[in-house]
Amino acid sequence: MLKRNKKGQMAGQVFIYITAIIVIGVIALIGYNAIDKIVKKSCDADQATFKLDIENEIESRTSDGSVYMEKLNAPCEYDTICFVDASIINSPVARVSFQCTNNTIIQNSVRQGIQQNIFVISNQQTKQLGYSELISSTDPSKCLCIKERSNKFYLTFSGRGTSTEISAT
Repeated sequence: MLKRNKKGQMAGQVFIYITAIIVIGVIALIGYNAIDKIVKKSCDADQATFKLDIENEIESRTSDGSVYMEKLNAPCEYDTICFVDASIINSPVARVSFQCTNNTIIQNSVRQGIQQNIFVISNQQTKQLGYSELISSTDPSKCLCIKERSNKFYLTFSGRGTSTEISAT
């Protein structure tokens, strides 16, 4: 009669279990990375669409005396949108007195004369979204920041003839 080597069988089973755990871990890691890339691309697409929507609203709402209330979907995890009057960015003298108490990144961007006047904020991170020379405000020395409500930004666009004034709805 042949004797079976039980120690050899146990070592073989341990090897199979370790191999299975490693394979499952690698598959889970690859799957996580793929999902993470898809989510980031989706966020980038939402942000590009949002940027185009904002720019189109600003450009098409300059008619003097016109008032349009719009709600735009907040892209990604952004909870605040900020606007800066374009006249401030184009005036070195006015840039010095510009105040944006909500955000030092916006304030520094304006004071340095960087051609950006639309910003979005999420989790204390500020991102430059774009520039429009048509943005005006009632108080050009300050930035206008609007918080999202129910994942939407409620904005009022008021035409001023040569510019568009933006306010919260």
